[in-house]
Amino acid sequence: MKLLLHLLTTSLLFGFNSSLSDSSSFTTNEIRFYSDVTIDSSEIMKDNIRILGGSLHVHGTVESQITVIGGDVHIFSSAVINGKIVTIGGDVQTDEGAQINGKIVEASLNQGLIYRETFTDSAVSGEKNFGISTFSQRSSDGWVHPRPDVFEYNRNEGLRFVPLNWNWDHGDESLIRLSFSLGYRFSSDEFIGRTTLESSLLKNRSATLFASGFKTVRTDDEFRLPENENSWAGFLGRQDFYDRWDETGFELGFGLDFSHLKLKGKFVRATQSEITVDQDLWSLTNEITVLRNNPFMVETNVEYLEGVAAFRTASYSPLKTGLAILSKLEVTLKMNDSILADPTLRITHIAMMNLEISEGVVLRNRLILGMGSETLPGFRQFGIGGLGSISAQGYKSQLGNHSVQMNAELVFREDFTQNWFNVKLFYDAGMAFNSPKFVDIEYISDHSDLFLQSAGIGFGWDDDDEFDWGFNFAKPLGHDGPIESTIRINLNF
Repeated sequence: MKLLLHLLTTSLLFGFNSSLSDSSSFTTNEIRFYSDVTIDSSEIMKDNIRILGGSLHVHGTVESQITVIGGDVHIFSSAVINGKIVTIGGDVQTDEGAQINGKIVEASLNQGLIYRETFTDSAVSGEKNFGISTFSQRSSDGWVHPRPDVFEYNRNEGLRFVPLNWNWDHGDESLIRLSFSLGYRFSSDEFIGRTTLESSLLKNRSATLFASGFKTVRTDDEFRLPENENSWAGFLGRQDFYDRWDETGFELGFGLDFSHLKLKGKFVRATQSEITVDQDLWSLTNEITVLRNNPFMVETNVEYLEGVAAFRTASYSPLKTGLAILSKLEVTLKMNDSILADPTLRITHIAMMNLEISEGVVLRNRLILGMGSETLPGFRQFGIGGLGSISAQGYKSQLGNHSVQMNAELVFREDFTQNWFNVKLFYDAGMAFNSPKFVDIEYISDHSDLFLQSAGIGFGWDDDDEFDWGFNFAKPLGHDGPIESTIRINLNF
């Protein structure tokens, strides 16, 4: 019987070899078991193991590769997976609290061949388009079906409450997924939401086709600061650092996920309309402050194509060495049922590079380039200045169909200062301008005196690779201006 099982599993391995190229390189020094295997909580497994016909129960630490054929895997909350676990023909159950620092690969035959990987891939702070962690979280983390925060508070929508965020995919086993979000805007007394149907393709679900219907808010200012921090600014100080508009329509698209490289393209037909400013917005302080008006726009029916590419190195995190790049292209083809002779283009490139130059000392850099057609609508122009852009300068004090922005900061973390706080030294610079040329480097070099600049110092508190909160003090450069003090509950960028 054991001989028959061995022949069967050997043939299975041969059949899976092409689809599990990075997961089936079994070594000659493997230990083979034909029964259940348990790794105790005090045990650190460093040997490669192949389990044939038995199950694996992990309470301790796995540093090696364990292959389970024809059996199930149970990873308990005390487990730490630094190596790799491959299961063929069985199910994997992972308890909450288990640390997956390595990789878990599942190849199930229950619905034909479904191949699934689980691995650590934390989101980039402030950039939703990078927020893809596991395959089962692809939609909810913002790549296909963005999951909005339950509560948001801003000058356009007042309180936005989105309590319903559901998705159904047969427990992450089906290649078809249905997602549904529904909420309410209290300022304009209307419902908002999105419904998305998507289908994953290829053995490892690296390709996705999707269709969505939506009524939602849009903004070009997500790079400035996270929405939750903007909500606190509105609630506590009657401030809002986003400009927004409403879009209602549908979209068709596709997504490609190559682990550290994500690609997405879609066609959108929608109605763009203004969301009025709620001057009755309540806040804890500054209640007499008049809120900023929206950029001018008229209700318009549009059809456009949008493409997004996001890349980052495996080691990237906000306070560790690494590189992340996001590029976004939007081509407006049609406005109010009229095909545009010259389609309107809007392109944004964001590059973030961090370098841990010494233990506890991190140099962080961000470069943002914006390019648009001469016909770019005013409410879609690039704005330079203000929090999240050029500190201590007026909010969007420069506007144009082109922009360049640079942010740099040197962070001395708590383990370097040997105190309960960290220190940041930062520098911001940038400019926005109008040009008939789509790429106009010459204008930037000839008008370098128009650059807005600022420098400052910050004090804060961080936890592991995350930033808790802190204080910034910034001074504009090139002209006399007051020192700006701000409270931040996230990284500067």
